[in-house]
Amino acid sequence: MAHFGSLTIHDHADGWGPPPDLPPAKFRDMPYAPFSKSDRLGRAADWSAAARYGAPPPGIDGADDEEGAFTTVDTRTIKPSGFGRGRGAFRGGPRGRGDSRPADGGRRDFNTRGGGRGGRGGRGGRGGYGRWDDRRNATREASVEVDSSWKAVEEMPFSALSKLALDSVSPAETLLTAGSLEYYDRAFDRITTKTDKPLSRFEHRPFHYTTTTDDPVIRRLAGTTDGTVFATGPILSLLMMAPRGVASWDVVVQRVGDKLFFDKRDGSLMDVLTVNETAHDPPRDEKSLLPGEEVINSAQALALESTLVNQNFSQCVLSRGKRHTYAEPNPFMGDDVTEEAPSVAYRYRKWVLTPSMTLVARCEVDGAAPPPATATRADAKSERTEGEPLTLAIKALNEAPEEPSTARLGPTGDWRSKLDNQRGAVLATELKNNSAKLARWTAGALLAGADQMKLGFVARAHPRDATTHVILGTQVYKPREFAGQIGLSEANMWGIFRQFVDVCYKHMAPGTKGLLLKDPNKPVVRLYLVPDGFDSESSEEEEVAKGADDEGEDDDDDEDNDE
Repeated sequence: MAHFGSLTIHDHADGWGPPPDLPPAKFRDMPYAPFSKSDRLGRAADWSAAARYGAPPPGIDGADDEEGAFTTVDTRTIKPSGFGRGRGAFRGGPRGRGDSRPADGGRRDFNTRGGGRGGRGGRGGRGGYGRWDDRRNATREASVEVDSSWKAVEEMPFSALSKLALDSVSPAETLLTAGSLEYYDRAFDRITTKTDKPLSRFEHRPFHYTTTTDDPVIRRLAGTTDGTVFATGPILSLLMMAPRGVASWDVVVQRVGDKLFFDKRDGSLMDVLTVNETAHDPPRDEKSLLPGEEVINSAQALALESTLVNQNFSQCVLSRGKRHTYAEPNPFMGDDVTEEAPSVAYRYRKWVLTPSMTLVARCEVDGAAPPPATATRADAKSERTEGEPLTLAIKALNEAPEEPSTARLGPTGDWRSKLDNQRGAVLATELKNNSAKLARWTAGALLAGADQMKLGFVARAHPRDATTHVILGTQVYKPREFAGQIGLSEANMWGIFRQFVDVCYKHMAPGTKGLLLKDPNKPVVRLYLVPDGFDSESSEEEEVAKGADDEGEDDDDDEDNDE
């Protein structure tokens, strides 16, 4: 049996606590539990605080326990904590007022609108995105996936391209013109927002976007002219305006002997027009749409809509019947009698960049206008012969929602209330949001030698219908004057293109193929050396630059066979 000794009791007869002689001698003069009023005290445990912050702490009210074995103290008598007007992170709750606890029991998903930072209140944000979903920092995808076998041989930053200039380019020489043009209907110059006209659709007119090496006229010119570099107007304007763009693009370059061919890759979206590409808040990619956002307002859908609007607008504003027909027919029209040739003329032009570098390119104009009765100084310098009409580059800007998430409220630009009285402000906004697209249109008009640019303003007839549009107004510009307004320098255009040509000649041997690729997330263009079979099942392109030399080679082969 255990033995317990007697207890010793230390009694303090004069006060509360242990007697003064109980502690060791070295501790007797020190106060017990010293503290001052400035010392911070630790926070006491408060199991009811979770009700004020939205979600219970782990282990309470079934947060980590699936059976819900524990319950909290009844919190119905707890008063609100007063986060509604202070500096708390949950300012105003999910909608700026009322209870801050969401309907899902306090749990929020950072990938949904209104979550993460107290919905609409977090740091005074817009309640939809914040740091968790900043579109400006979104990672964009490249226009073509880079293979590990490709070799990057040159990198050209936009900062360096923007400083280039080439002033020694000779005036353009038009080698030939093919196709036919309808005349512009001046009634569209008098359109206002109150007298808008519907945009007609021209499904019976095919629109061709043939690349360089598939053009039969360029194949012919490659063997009969002294050209060393061959391209098309859209490819040239894309390369020349590279520093203004944000979206990724790619151009295939093939060297055949001493000649370079700039081509469009099969399946490329080069001819699809972007919408609000350079805007502060660009359209959302279709893959990253939030719940409730409409697909018709995604970046891909808006780009397709803009492309179709431009096609239809370029034909809708023309008069039917009378055409100006050039010596050569449209080289891309087939034998289908049900198809009607669109109003388009292809001008094959030549520029001498340096004594050893001559460019031949196919450029396009969309319409014609009667020549002025009296010739001006600008007309005296034009290439037009007597009686030949003015040529027009016809393009259209289409109104699009600034933010897809607010598309249910309609287009936020509201051209119908601003276009008539504040057209300059509308155009300034478009120059900011679509800087690259407008610059490419202007560069294309300069390359084609167009006398005028007709710019249309087109809007949806209904915000949720992307197939029906109305024309709200038109504006006319001279390409060189408009280029000056948007800060476009022709010397810089040619300097940038000369740089691309020099880099391709430097790194590409005869018979090789390269790819100019704009980085999707950096202001950089890279040149990759790609395999010969890239973007081609056959070697049909190799026949483009042979031209007149083929006959001599064939004769030599025949003599060898006879022997």
